[in-house]
Parts: sequence; C-alpha cells; structure tokens
Amino acid sequence: MQHLVVICHPKQRSFTQTAAHAYATSVEALGHEVVVRDLYHLQFDPVLGADELPSAGNPAIPAAVRREQSYLADAGAVAFFYPLWWGFMPAMMKGYIDRVLSCGFAYALQGDDIVPLLSGKKALIFTSSEVSMTELRRSKQWHAMRVLEEDNILSLCGIQLLDHLHLPSVKPGLTAQTVETYLEVVRNAVQEHWGAQPVPVG
Repeated sequence: MQHLVVICHPKQRSFTQTAAHAYATSVEALGHEVVVRDLYHLQFDPVLGADELPSAGNPAIPAAVRREQSYLADAGAVAFFYPLWWGFMPAMMKGYIDRVLSCGFAYALQGDDIVPLLSGKKALIFTSSEVSMTELRRSKQWHAMRVLEEDNILSLCGIQLLDHLHLPSVKPGLTAQTVETYLEVVRNAVQEHWGAQPVPVG
C-alpha cells in the first residue's frame, strides 16, 4: 500500500520533520511504499484562488494542486505531521486542505448533501505543541480541533481517521531521551495500525 506523508513545518531539522521521517522509515520497513510531501520545501502556495471555487462554474485547478491530488488519489493511507499554532494547524496545512481537498475531487455537492469521494482511505494525524495536554484540554482547544478535523474535514471526504497522536510540551532544548520517547510513539503507531496487516498487492 502507498502511504502519503504530508509535512508542514518551516524548519527542515524540526521535531515535526524528525517524527515524519521516523514514520516513513517504519512504514517502509514493513514493505509499504511512501511518498513524502514537505509543503514548505515544495513552497506550496496555500492561497485559494477565486477561480478554484466551485461557484466558478468550471473551476480551474492549477497543475501544482492536481499533482498533490494525484498523490492523495494513489495513496491508501495518509499521515499528516504539523505543530499546533494557536490551537490549530498552520496556515500552510490549512491551505493544502482548502486547495487539495476540493469539490469535485474530495467531495461532491448534490443539492444540500455532501457526497464523499475519498472513501476507503485511512489517515493518521501527528501533532506537537509547546503547551501541555492539560492546557489544551482546559482551554477546549483539543476538543474544538478534533471536531473540525474528524467531523468537518476528513469524514466529509470519506477519509477514516484512525488516530490523532499528540506530542505535547515540545520546546527548544528538548532532551534526546524525550525525542526518542516520542519517536517510539510514532513507531508504535505504525506497528499498531499497519504492522499486523499484510501489504496489499498493487
């Protein structure tokens, strides 16, 4: 099976990047294929143009967006890696969702109904934050984010969210031991969700 790994962090040697590559390496060790899309490295444009809107009649989807859609279409699983800023995903990741998970590709409109077009795909989300899990829950940011991700983004497209693993208190000066502990969480998630399954052919 092909896994799409979407990374969103401006620093190439960030904890987010390290965790994403740990995931990719672990998945490849199980015999799966991996395609990594680093949004900042790709200089992905997150700005949705007016001519891309469904109301445009015949939306003009740029080649760069169609390229990302083709990677997602080919994948059986997608893993998102990003930090939480202001309790939600970075603007670059939100722009990826706005443009790539577009009407006609990720979902269709039939009257007032939304018809998912990406059913059968599975997703994992890995996030990190400087604040603790206790603070995220106290401020209700965690609940709000989960509702948006599960009920108003992925599920509307037919993508099943298997798990959202959050790694809190990620700050400058994080010890090597803590980093390794968190990377083990990522590797364990790979084993839990993909290790017991035979690799599909094709």
